[in-house]
Amino acid sequence: MGWGGNLVKTASLPMIAALLRAGAVDRAASLFEAGGFAANQADPAALAVKGRLLKAYARRAPVVRRQELMGQAAEAYAAANALAPAPYLAINAATLHLLAGDGESAESGAQAVLDLLDAPVAPADTPYFLAATRAEARLLLGDEGGARLALAQAVAHDPDGWDDRASTLVQLREIIARQGGDPAWLDRFAPPVSLHFAGHMGLAAGGAGEAELAAELDRLLPQLNIGFAWGALAAGTDIIIAERLMQSGVEVHAVLPCPPDRFVLQSVAPAGDAWVARFRALLDAVASLSVADPDPATRHDPLATAFAGELAIGGALRNAARYAAPACQLIVADEQGGGANTARQAAMWHGAMGPRHTLRLARDAAVEALFPPEQPDPARVLALHLAIGLDLPERGIGSAEIAAQTAPIGRALAALPAGTVRASAGLWELATTDIGAGLDAIAAVLAACGQAGTTPPSIGAHLAIGTLLSDPASGTAVPYGPAPDLARRIMRLAPPGLALASDPLAVTLAARADRRLHCEAWLPDEPDLGGTVHALIPRDQ
Repeated sequence: MGWGGNLVKTASLPMIAALLRAGAVDRAASLFEAGGFAANQADPAALAVKGRLLKAYARRAPVVRRQELMGQAAEAYAAANALAPAPYLAINAATLHLLAGDGESAESGAQAVLDLLDAPVAPADTPYFLAATRAEARLLLGDEGGARLALAQAVAHDPDGWDDRASTLVQLREIIARQGGDPAWLDRFAPPVSLHFAGHMGLAAGGAGEAELAAELDRLLPQLNIGFAWGALAAGTDIIIAERLMQSGVEVHAVLPCPPDRFVLQSVAPAGDAWVARFRALLDAVASLSVADPDPATRHDPLATAFAGELAIGGALRNAARYAAPACQLIVADEQGGGANTARQAAMWHGAMGPRHTLRLARDAAVEALFPPEQPDPARVLALHLAIGLDLPERGIGSAEIAAQTAPIGRALAALPAGTVRASAGLWELATTDIGAGLDAIAAVLAACGQAGTTPPSIGAHLAIGTLLSDPASGTAVPYGPAPDLARRIMRLAPPGLALASDPLAVTLAARADRRLHCEAWLPDEPDLGGTVHALIPRDQ
């Protein structure tokens, strides 16, 4: 059947490096091995990627192994630098020597970096990286003042290069921690805050309530250092917040429950044409648009509204994690605490995610009355869809061996409620509204195959709103809509023994602070698959 056969293929070193930058460490490592790069000791580019892989594994390794892996990474970078001297290679070797406990090599390496930077012919690199490299070398030599000056110069060269700056700051913080210093001086260089915002719709355009909210936002927002924001664009507080954020240069990401043409009819137009014009202007200017339910029900479904809130929260949290930066939430509520959806989003946000800022603002009752009530559709549910495929040979295997290979998967799935799983030859599909149980099933299947010593399956997972109907003949829940097909397509990308997840599932897990499985980018930015595909890894691996 070859569920995972199209994944392991030769990839270029630039592609592998790009995967590493996106956080897809395991996929980068598998492609690095498959391409034969691991054994190449004569190619500085391959050695540099090897060093980067080892550094990534060292950072997530248990403490007892971290220093050893840092040392191996340092040697890979040093070997690459010996073949083709470059500031990037030399500074990584120096810093990793320090993190591996070799301070003498770190200092001599840092001085060699400064000599390279000060050579009559400037090294080839971007102005940002040349200045950031100087900052790192100065810090390794104990010159904090020189490091501060060089880092400020680097930031001036690329003030919005948040990915590069986040990477720089991670390494500088590691150096300071090893030296026993205080990293507080780095805070002013850190990437800005990622914001989630939500609030009620009961405001008249240009009225007293809007003026009051605008004044409050003008007071609060400059204090928060916001660079990115996620939320809806409903009439009222959403639009006012989004406008104020954009005016201050914030990158706003819109997350709507349904496609814009339907959303505007449900949550904008009833409040008046002025809000519609402002909505359309914002929609043209947002950094991205996500839709919680691309194939919505005909009615105004509160399930889609709730799911969009989760995706907005998760979007802010994942962006903050990407840049190793803070997140915060802004809620605009009425005197009674706000509407059900706003209150739900506020309740999902807890202290570990970051601070919450709540503004109280009275509703305009006349405007609020213009919005038709939401209408739940009992046939539509938010469900986790799994496709579990076992790569069985088409020939040369008897029924007894097939039974032995499939039995561990069947046993692991037996814990799910009756009628949840639909099974065929080498393929198990399920849809469940109990997302936790579905995630537990992923770990249980992989563990069962490991304990039995059988070939593990490839797994694809997707979270979506759709319809589940019971098949009268089998009693099995049958999903309708595109979600099952997307789960199967994701499954076909996965090598045996790995579960891959869609972006909506990974973002929702961040919003729910679900820690059952570790989530790591695997295939960045795949529009046909709904965005980035993520690996779901059991915590004990």
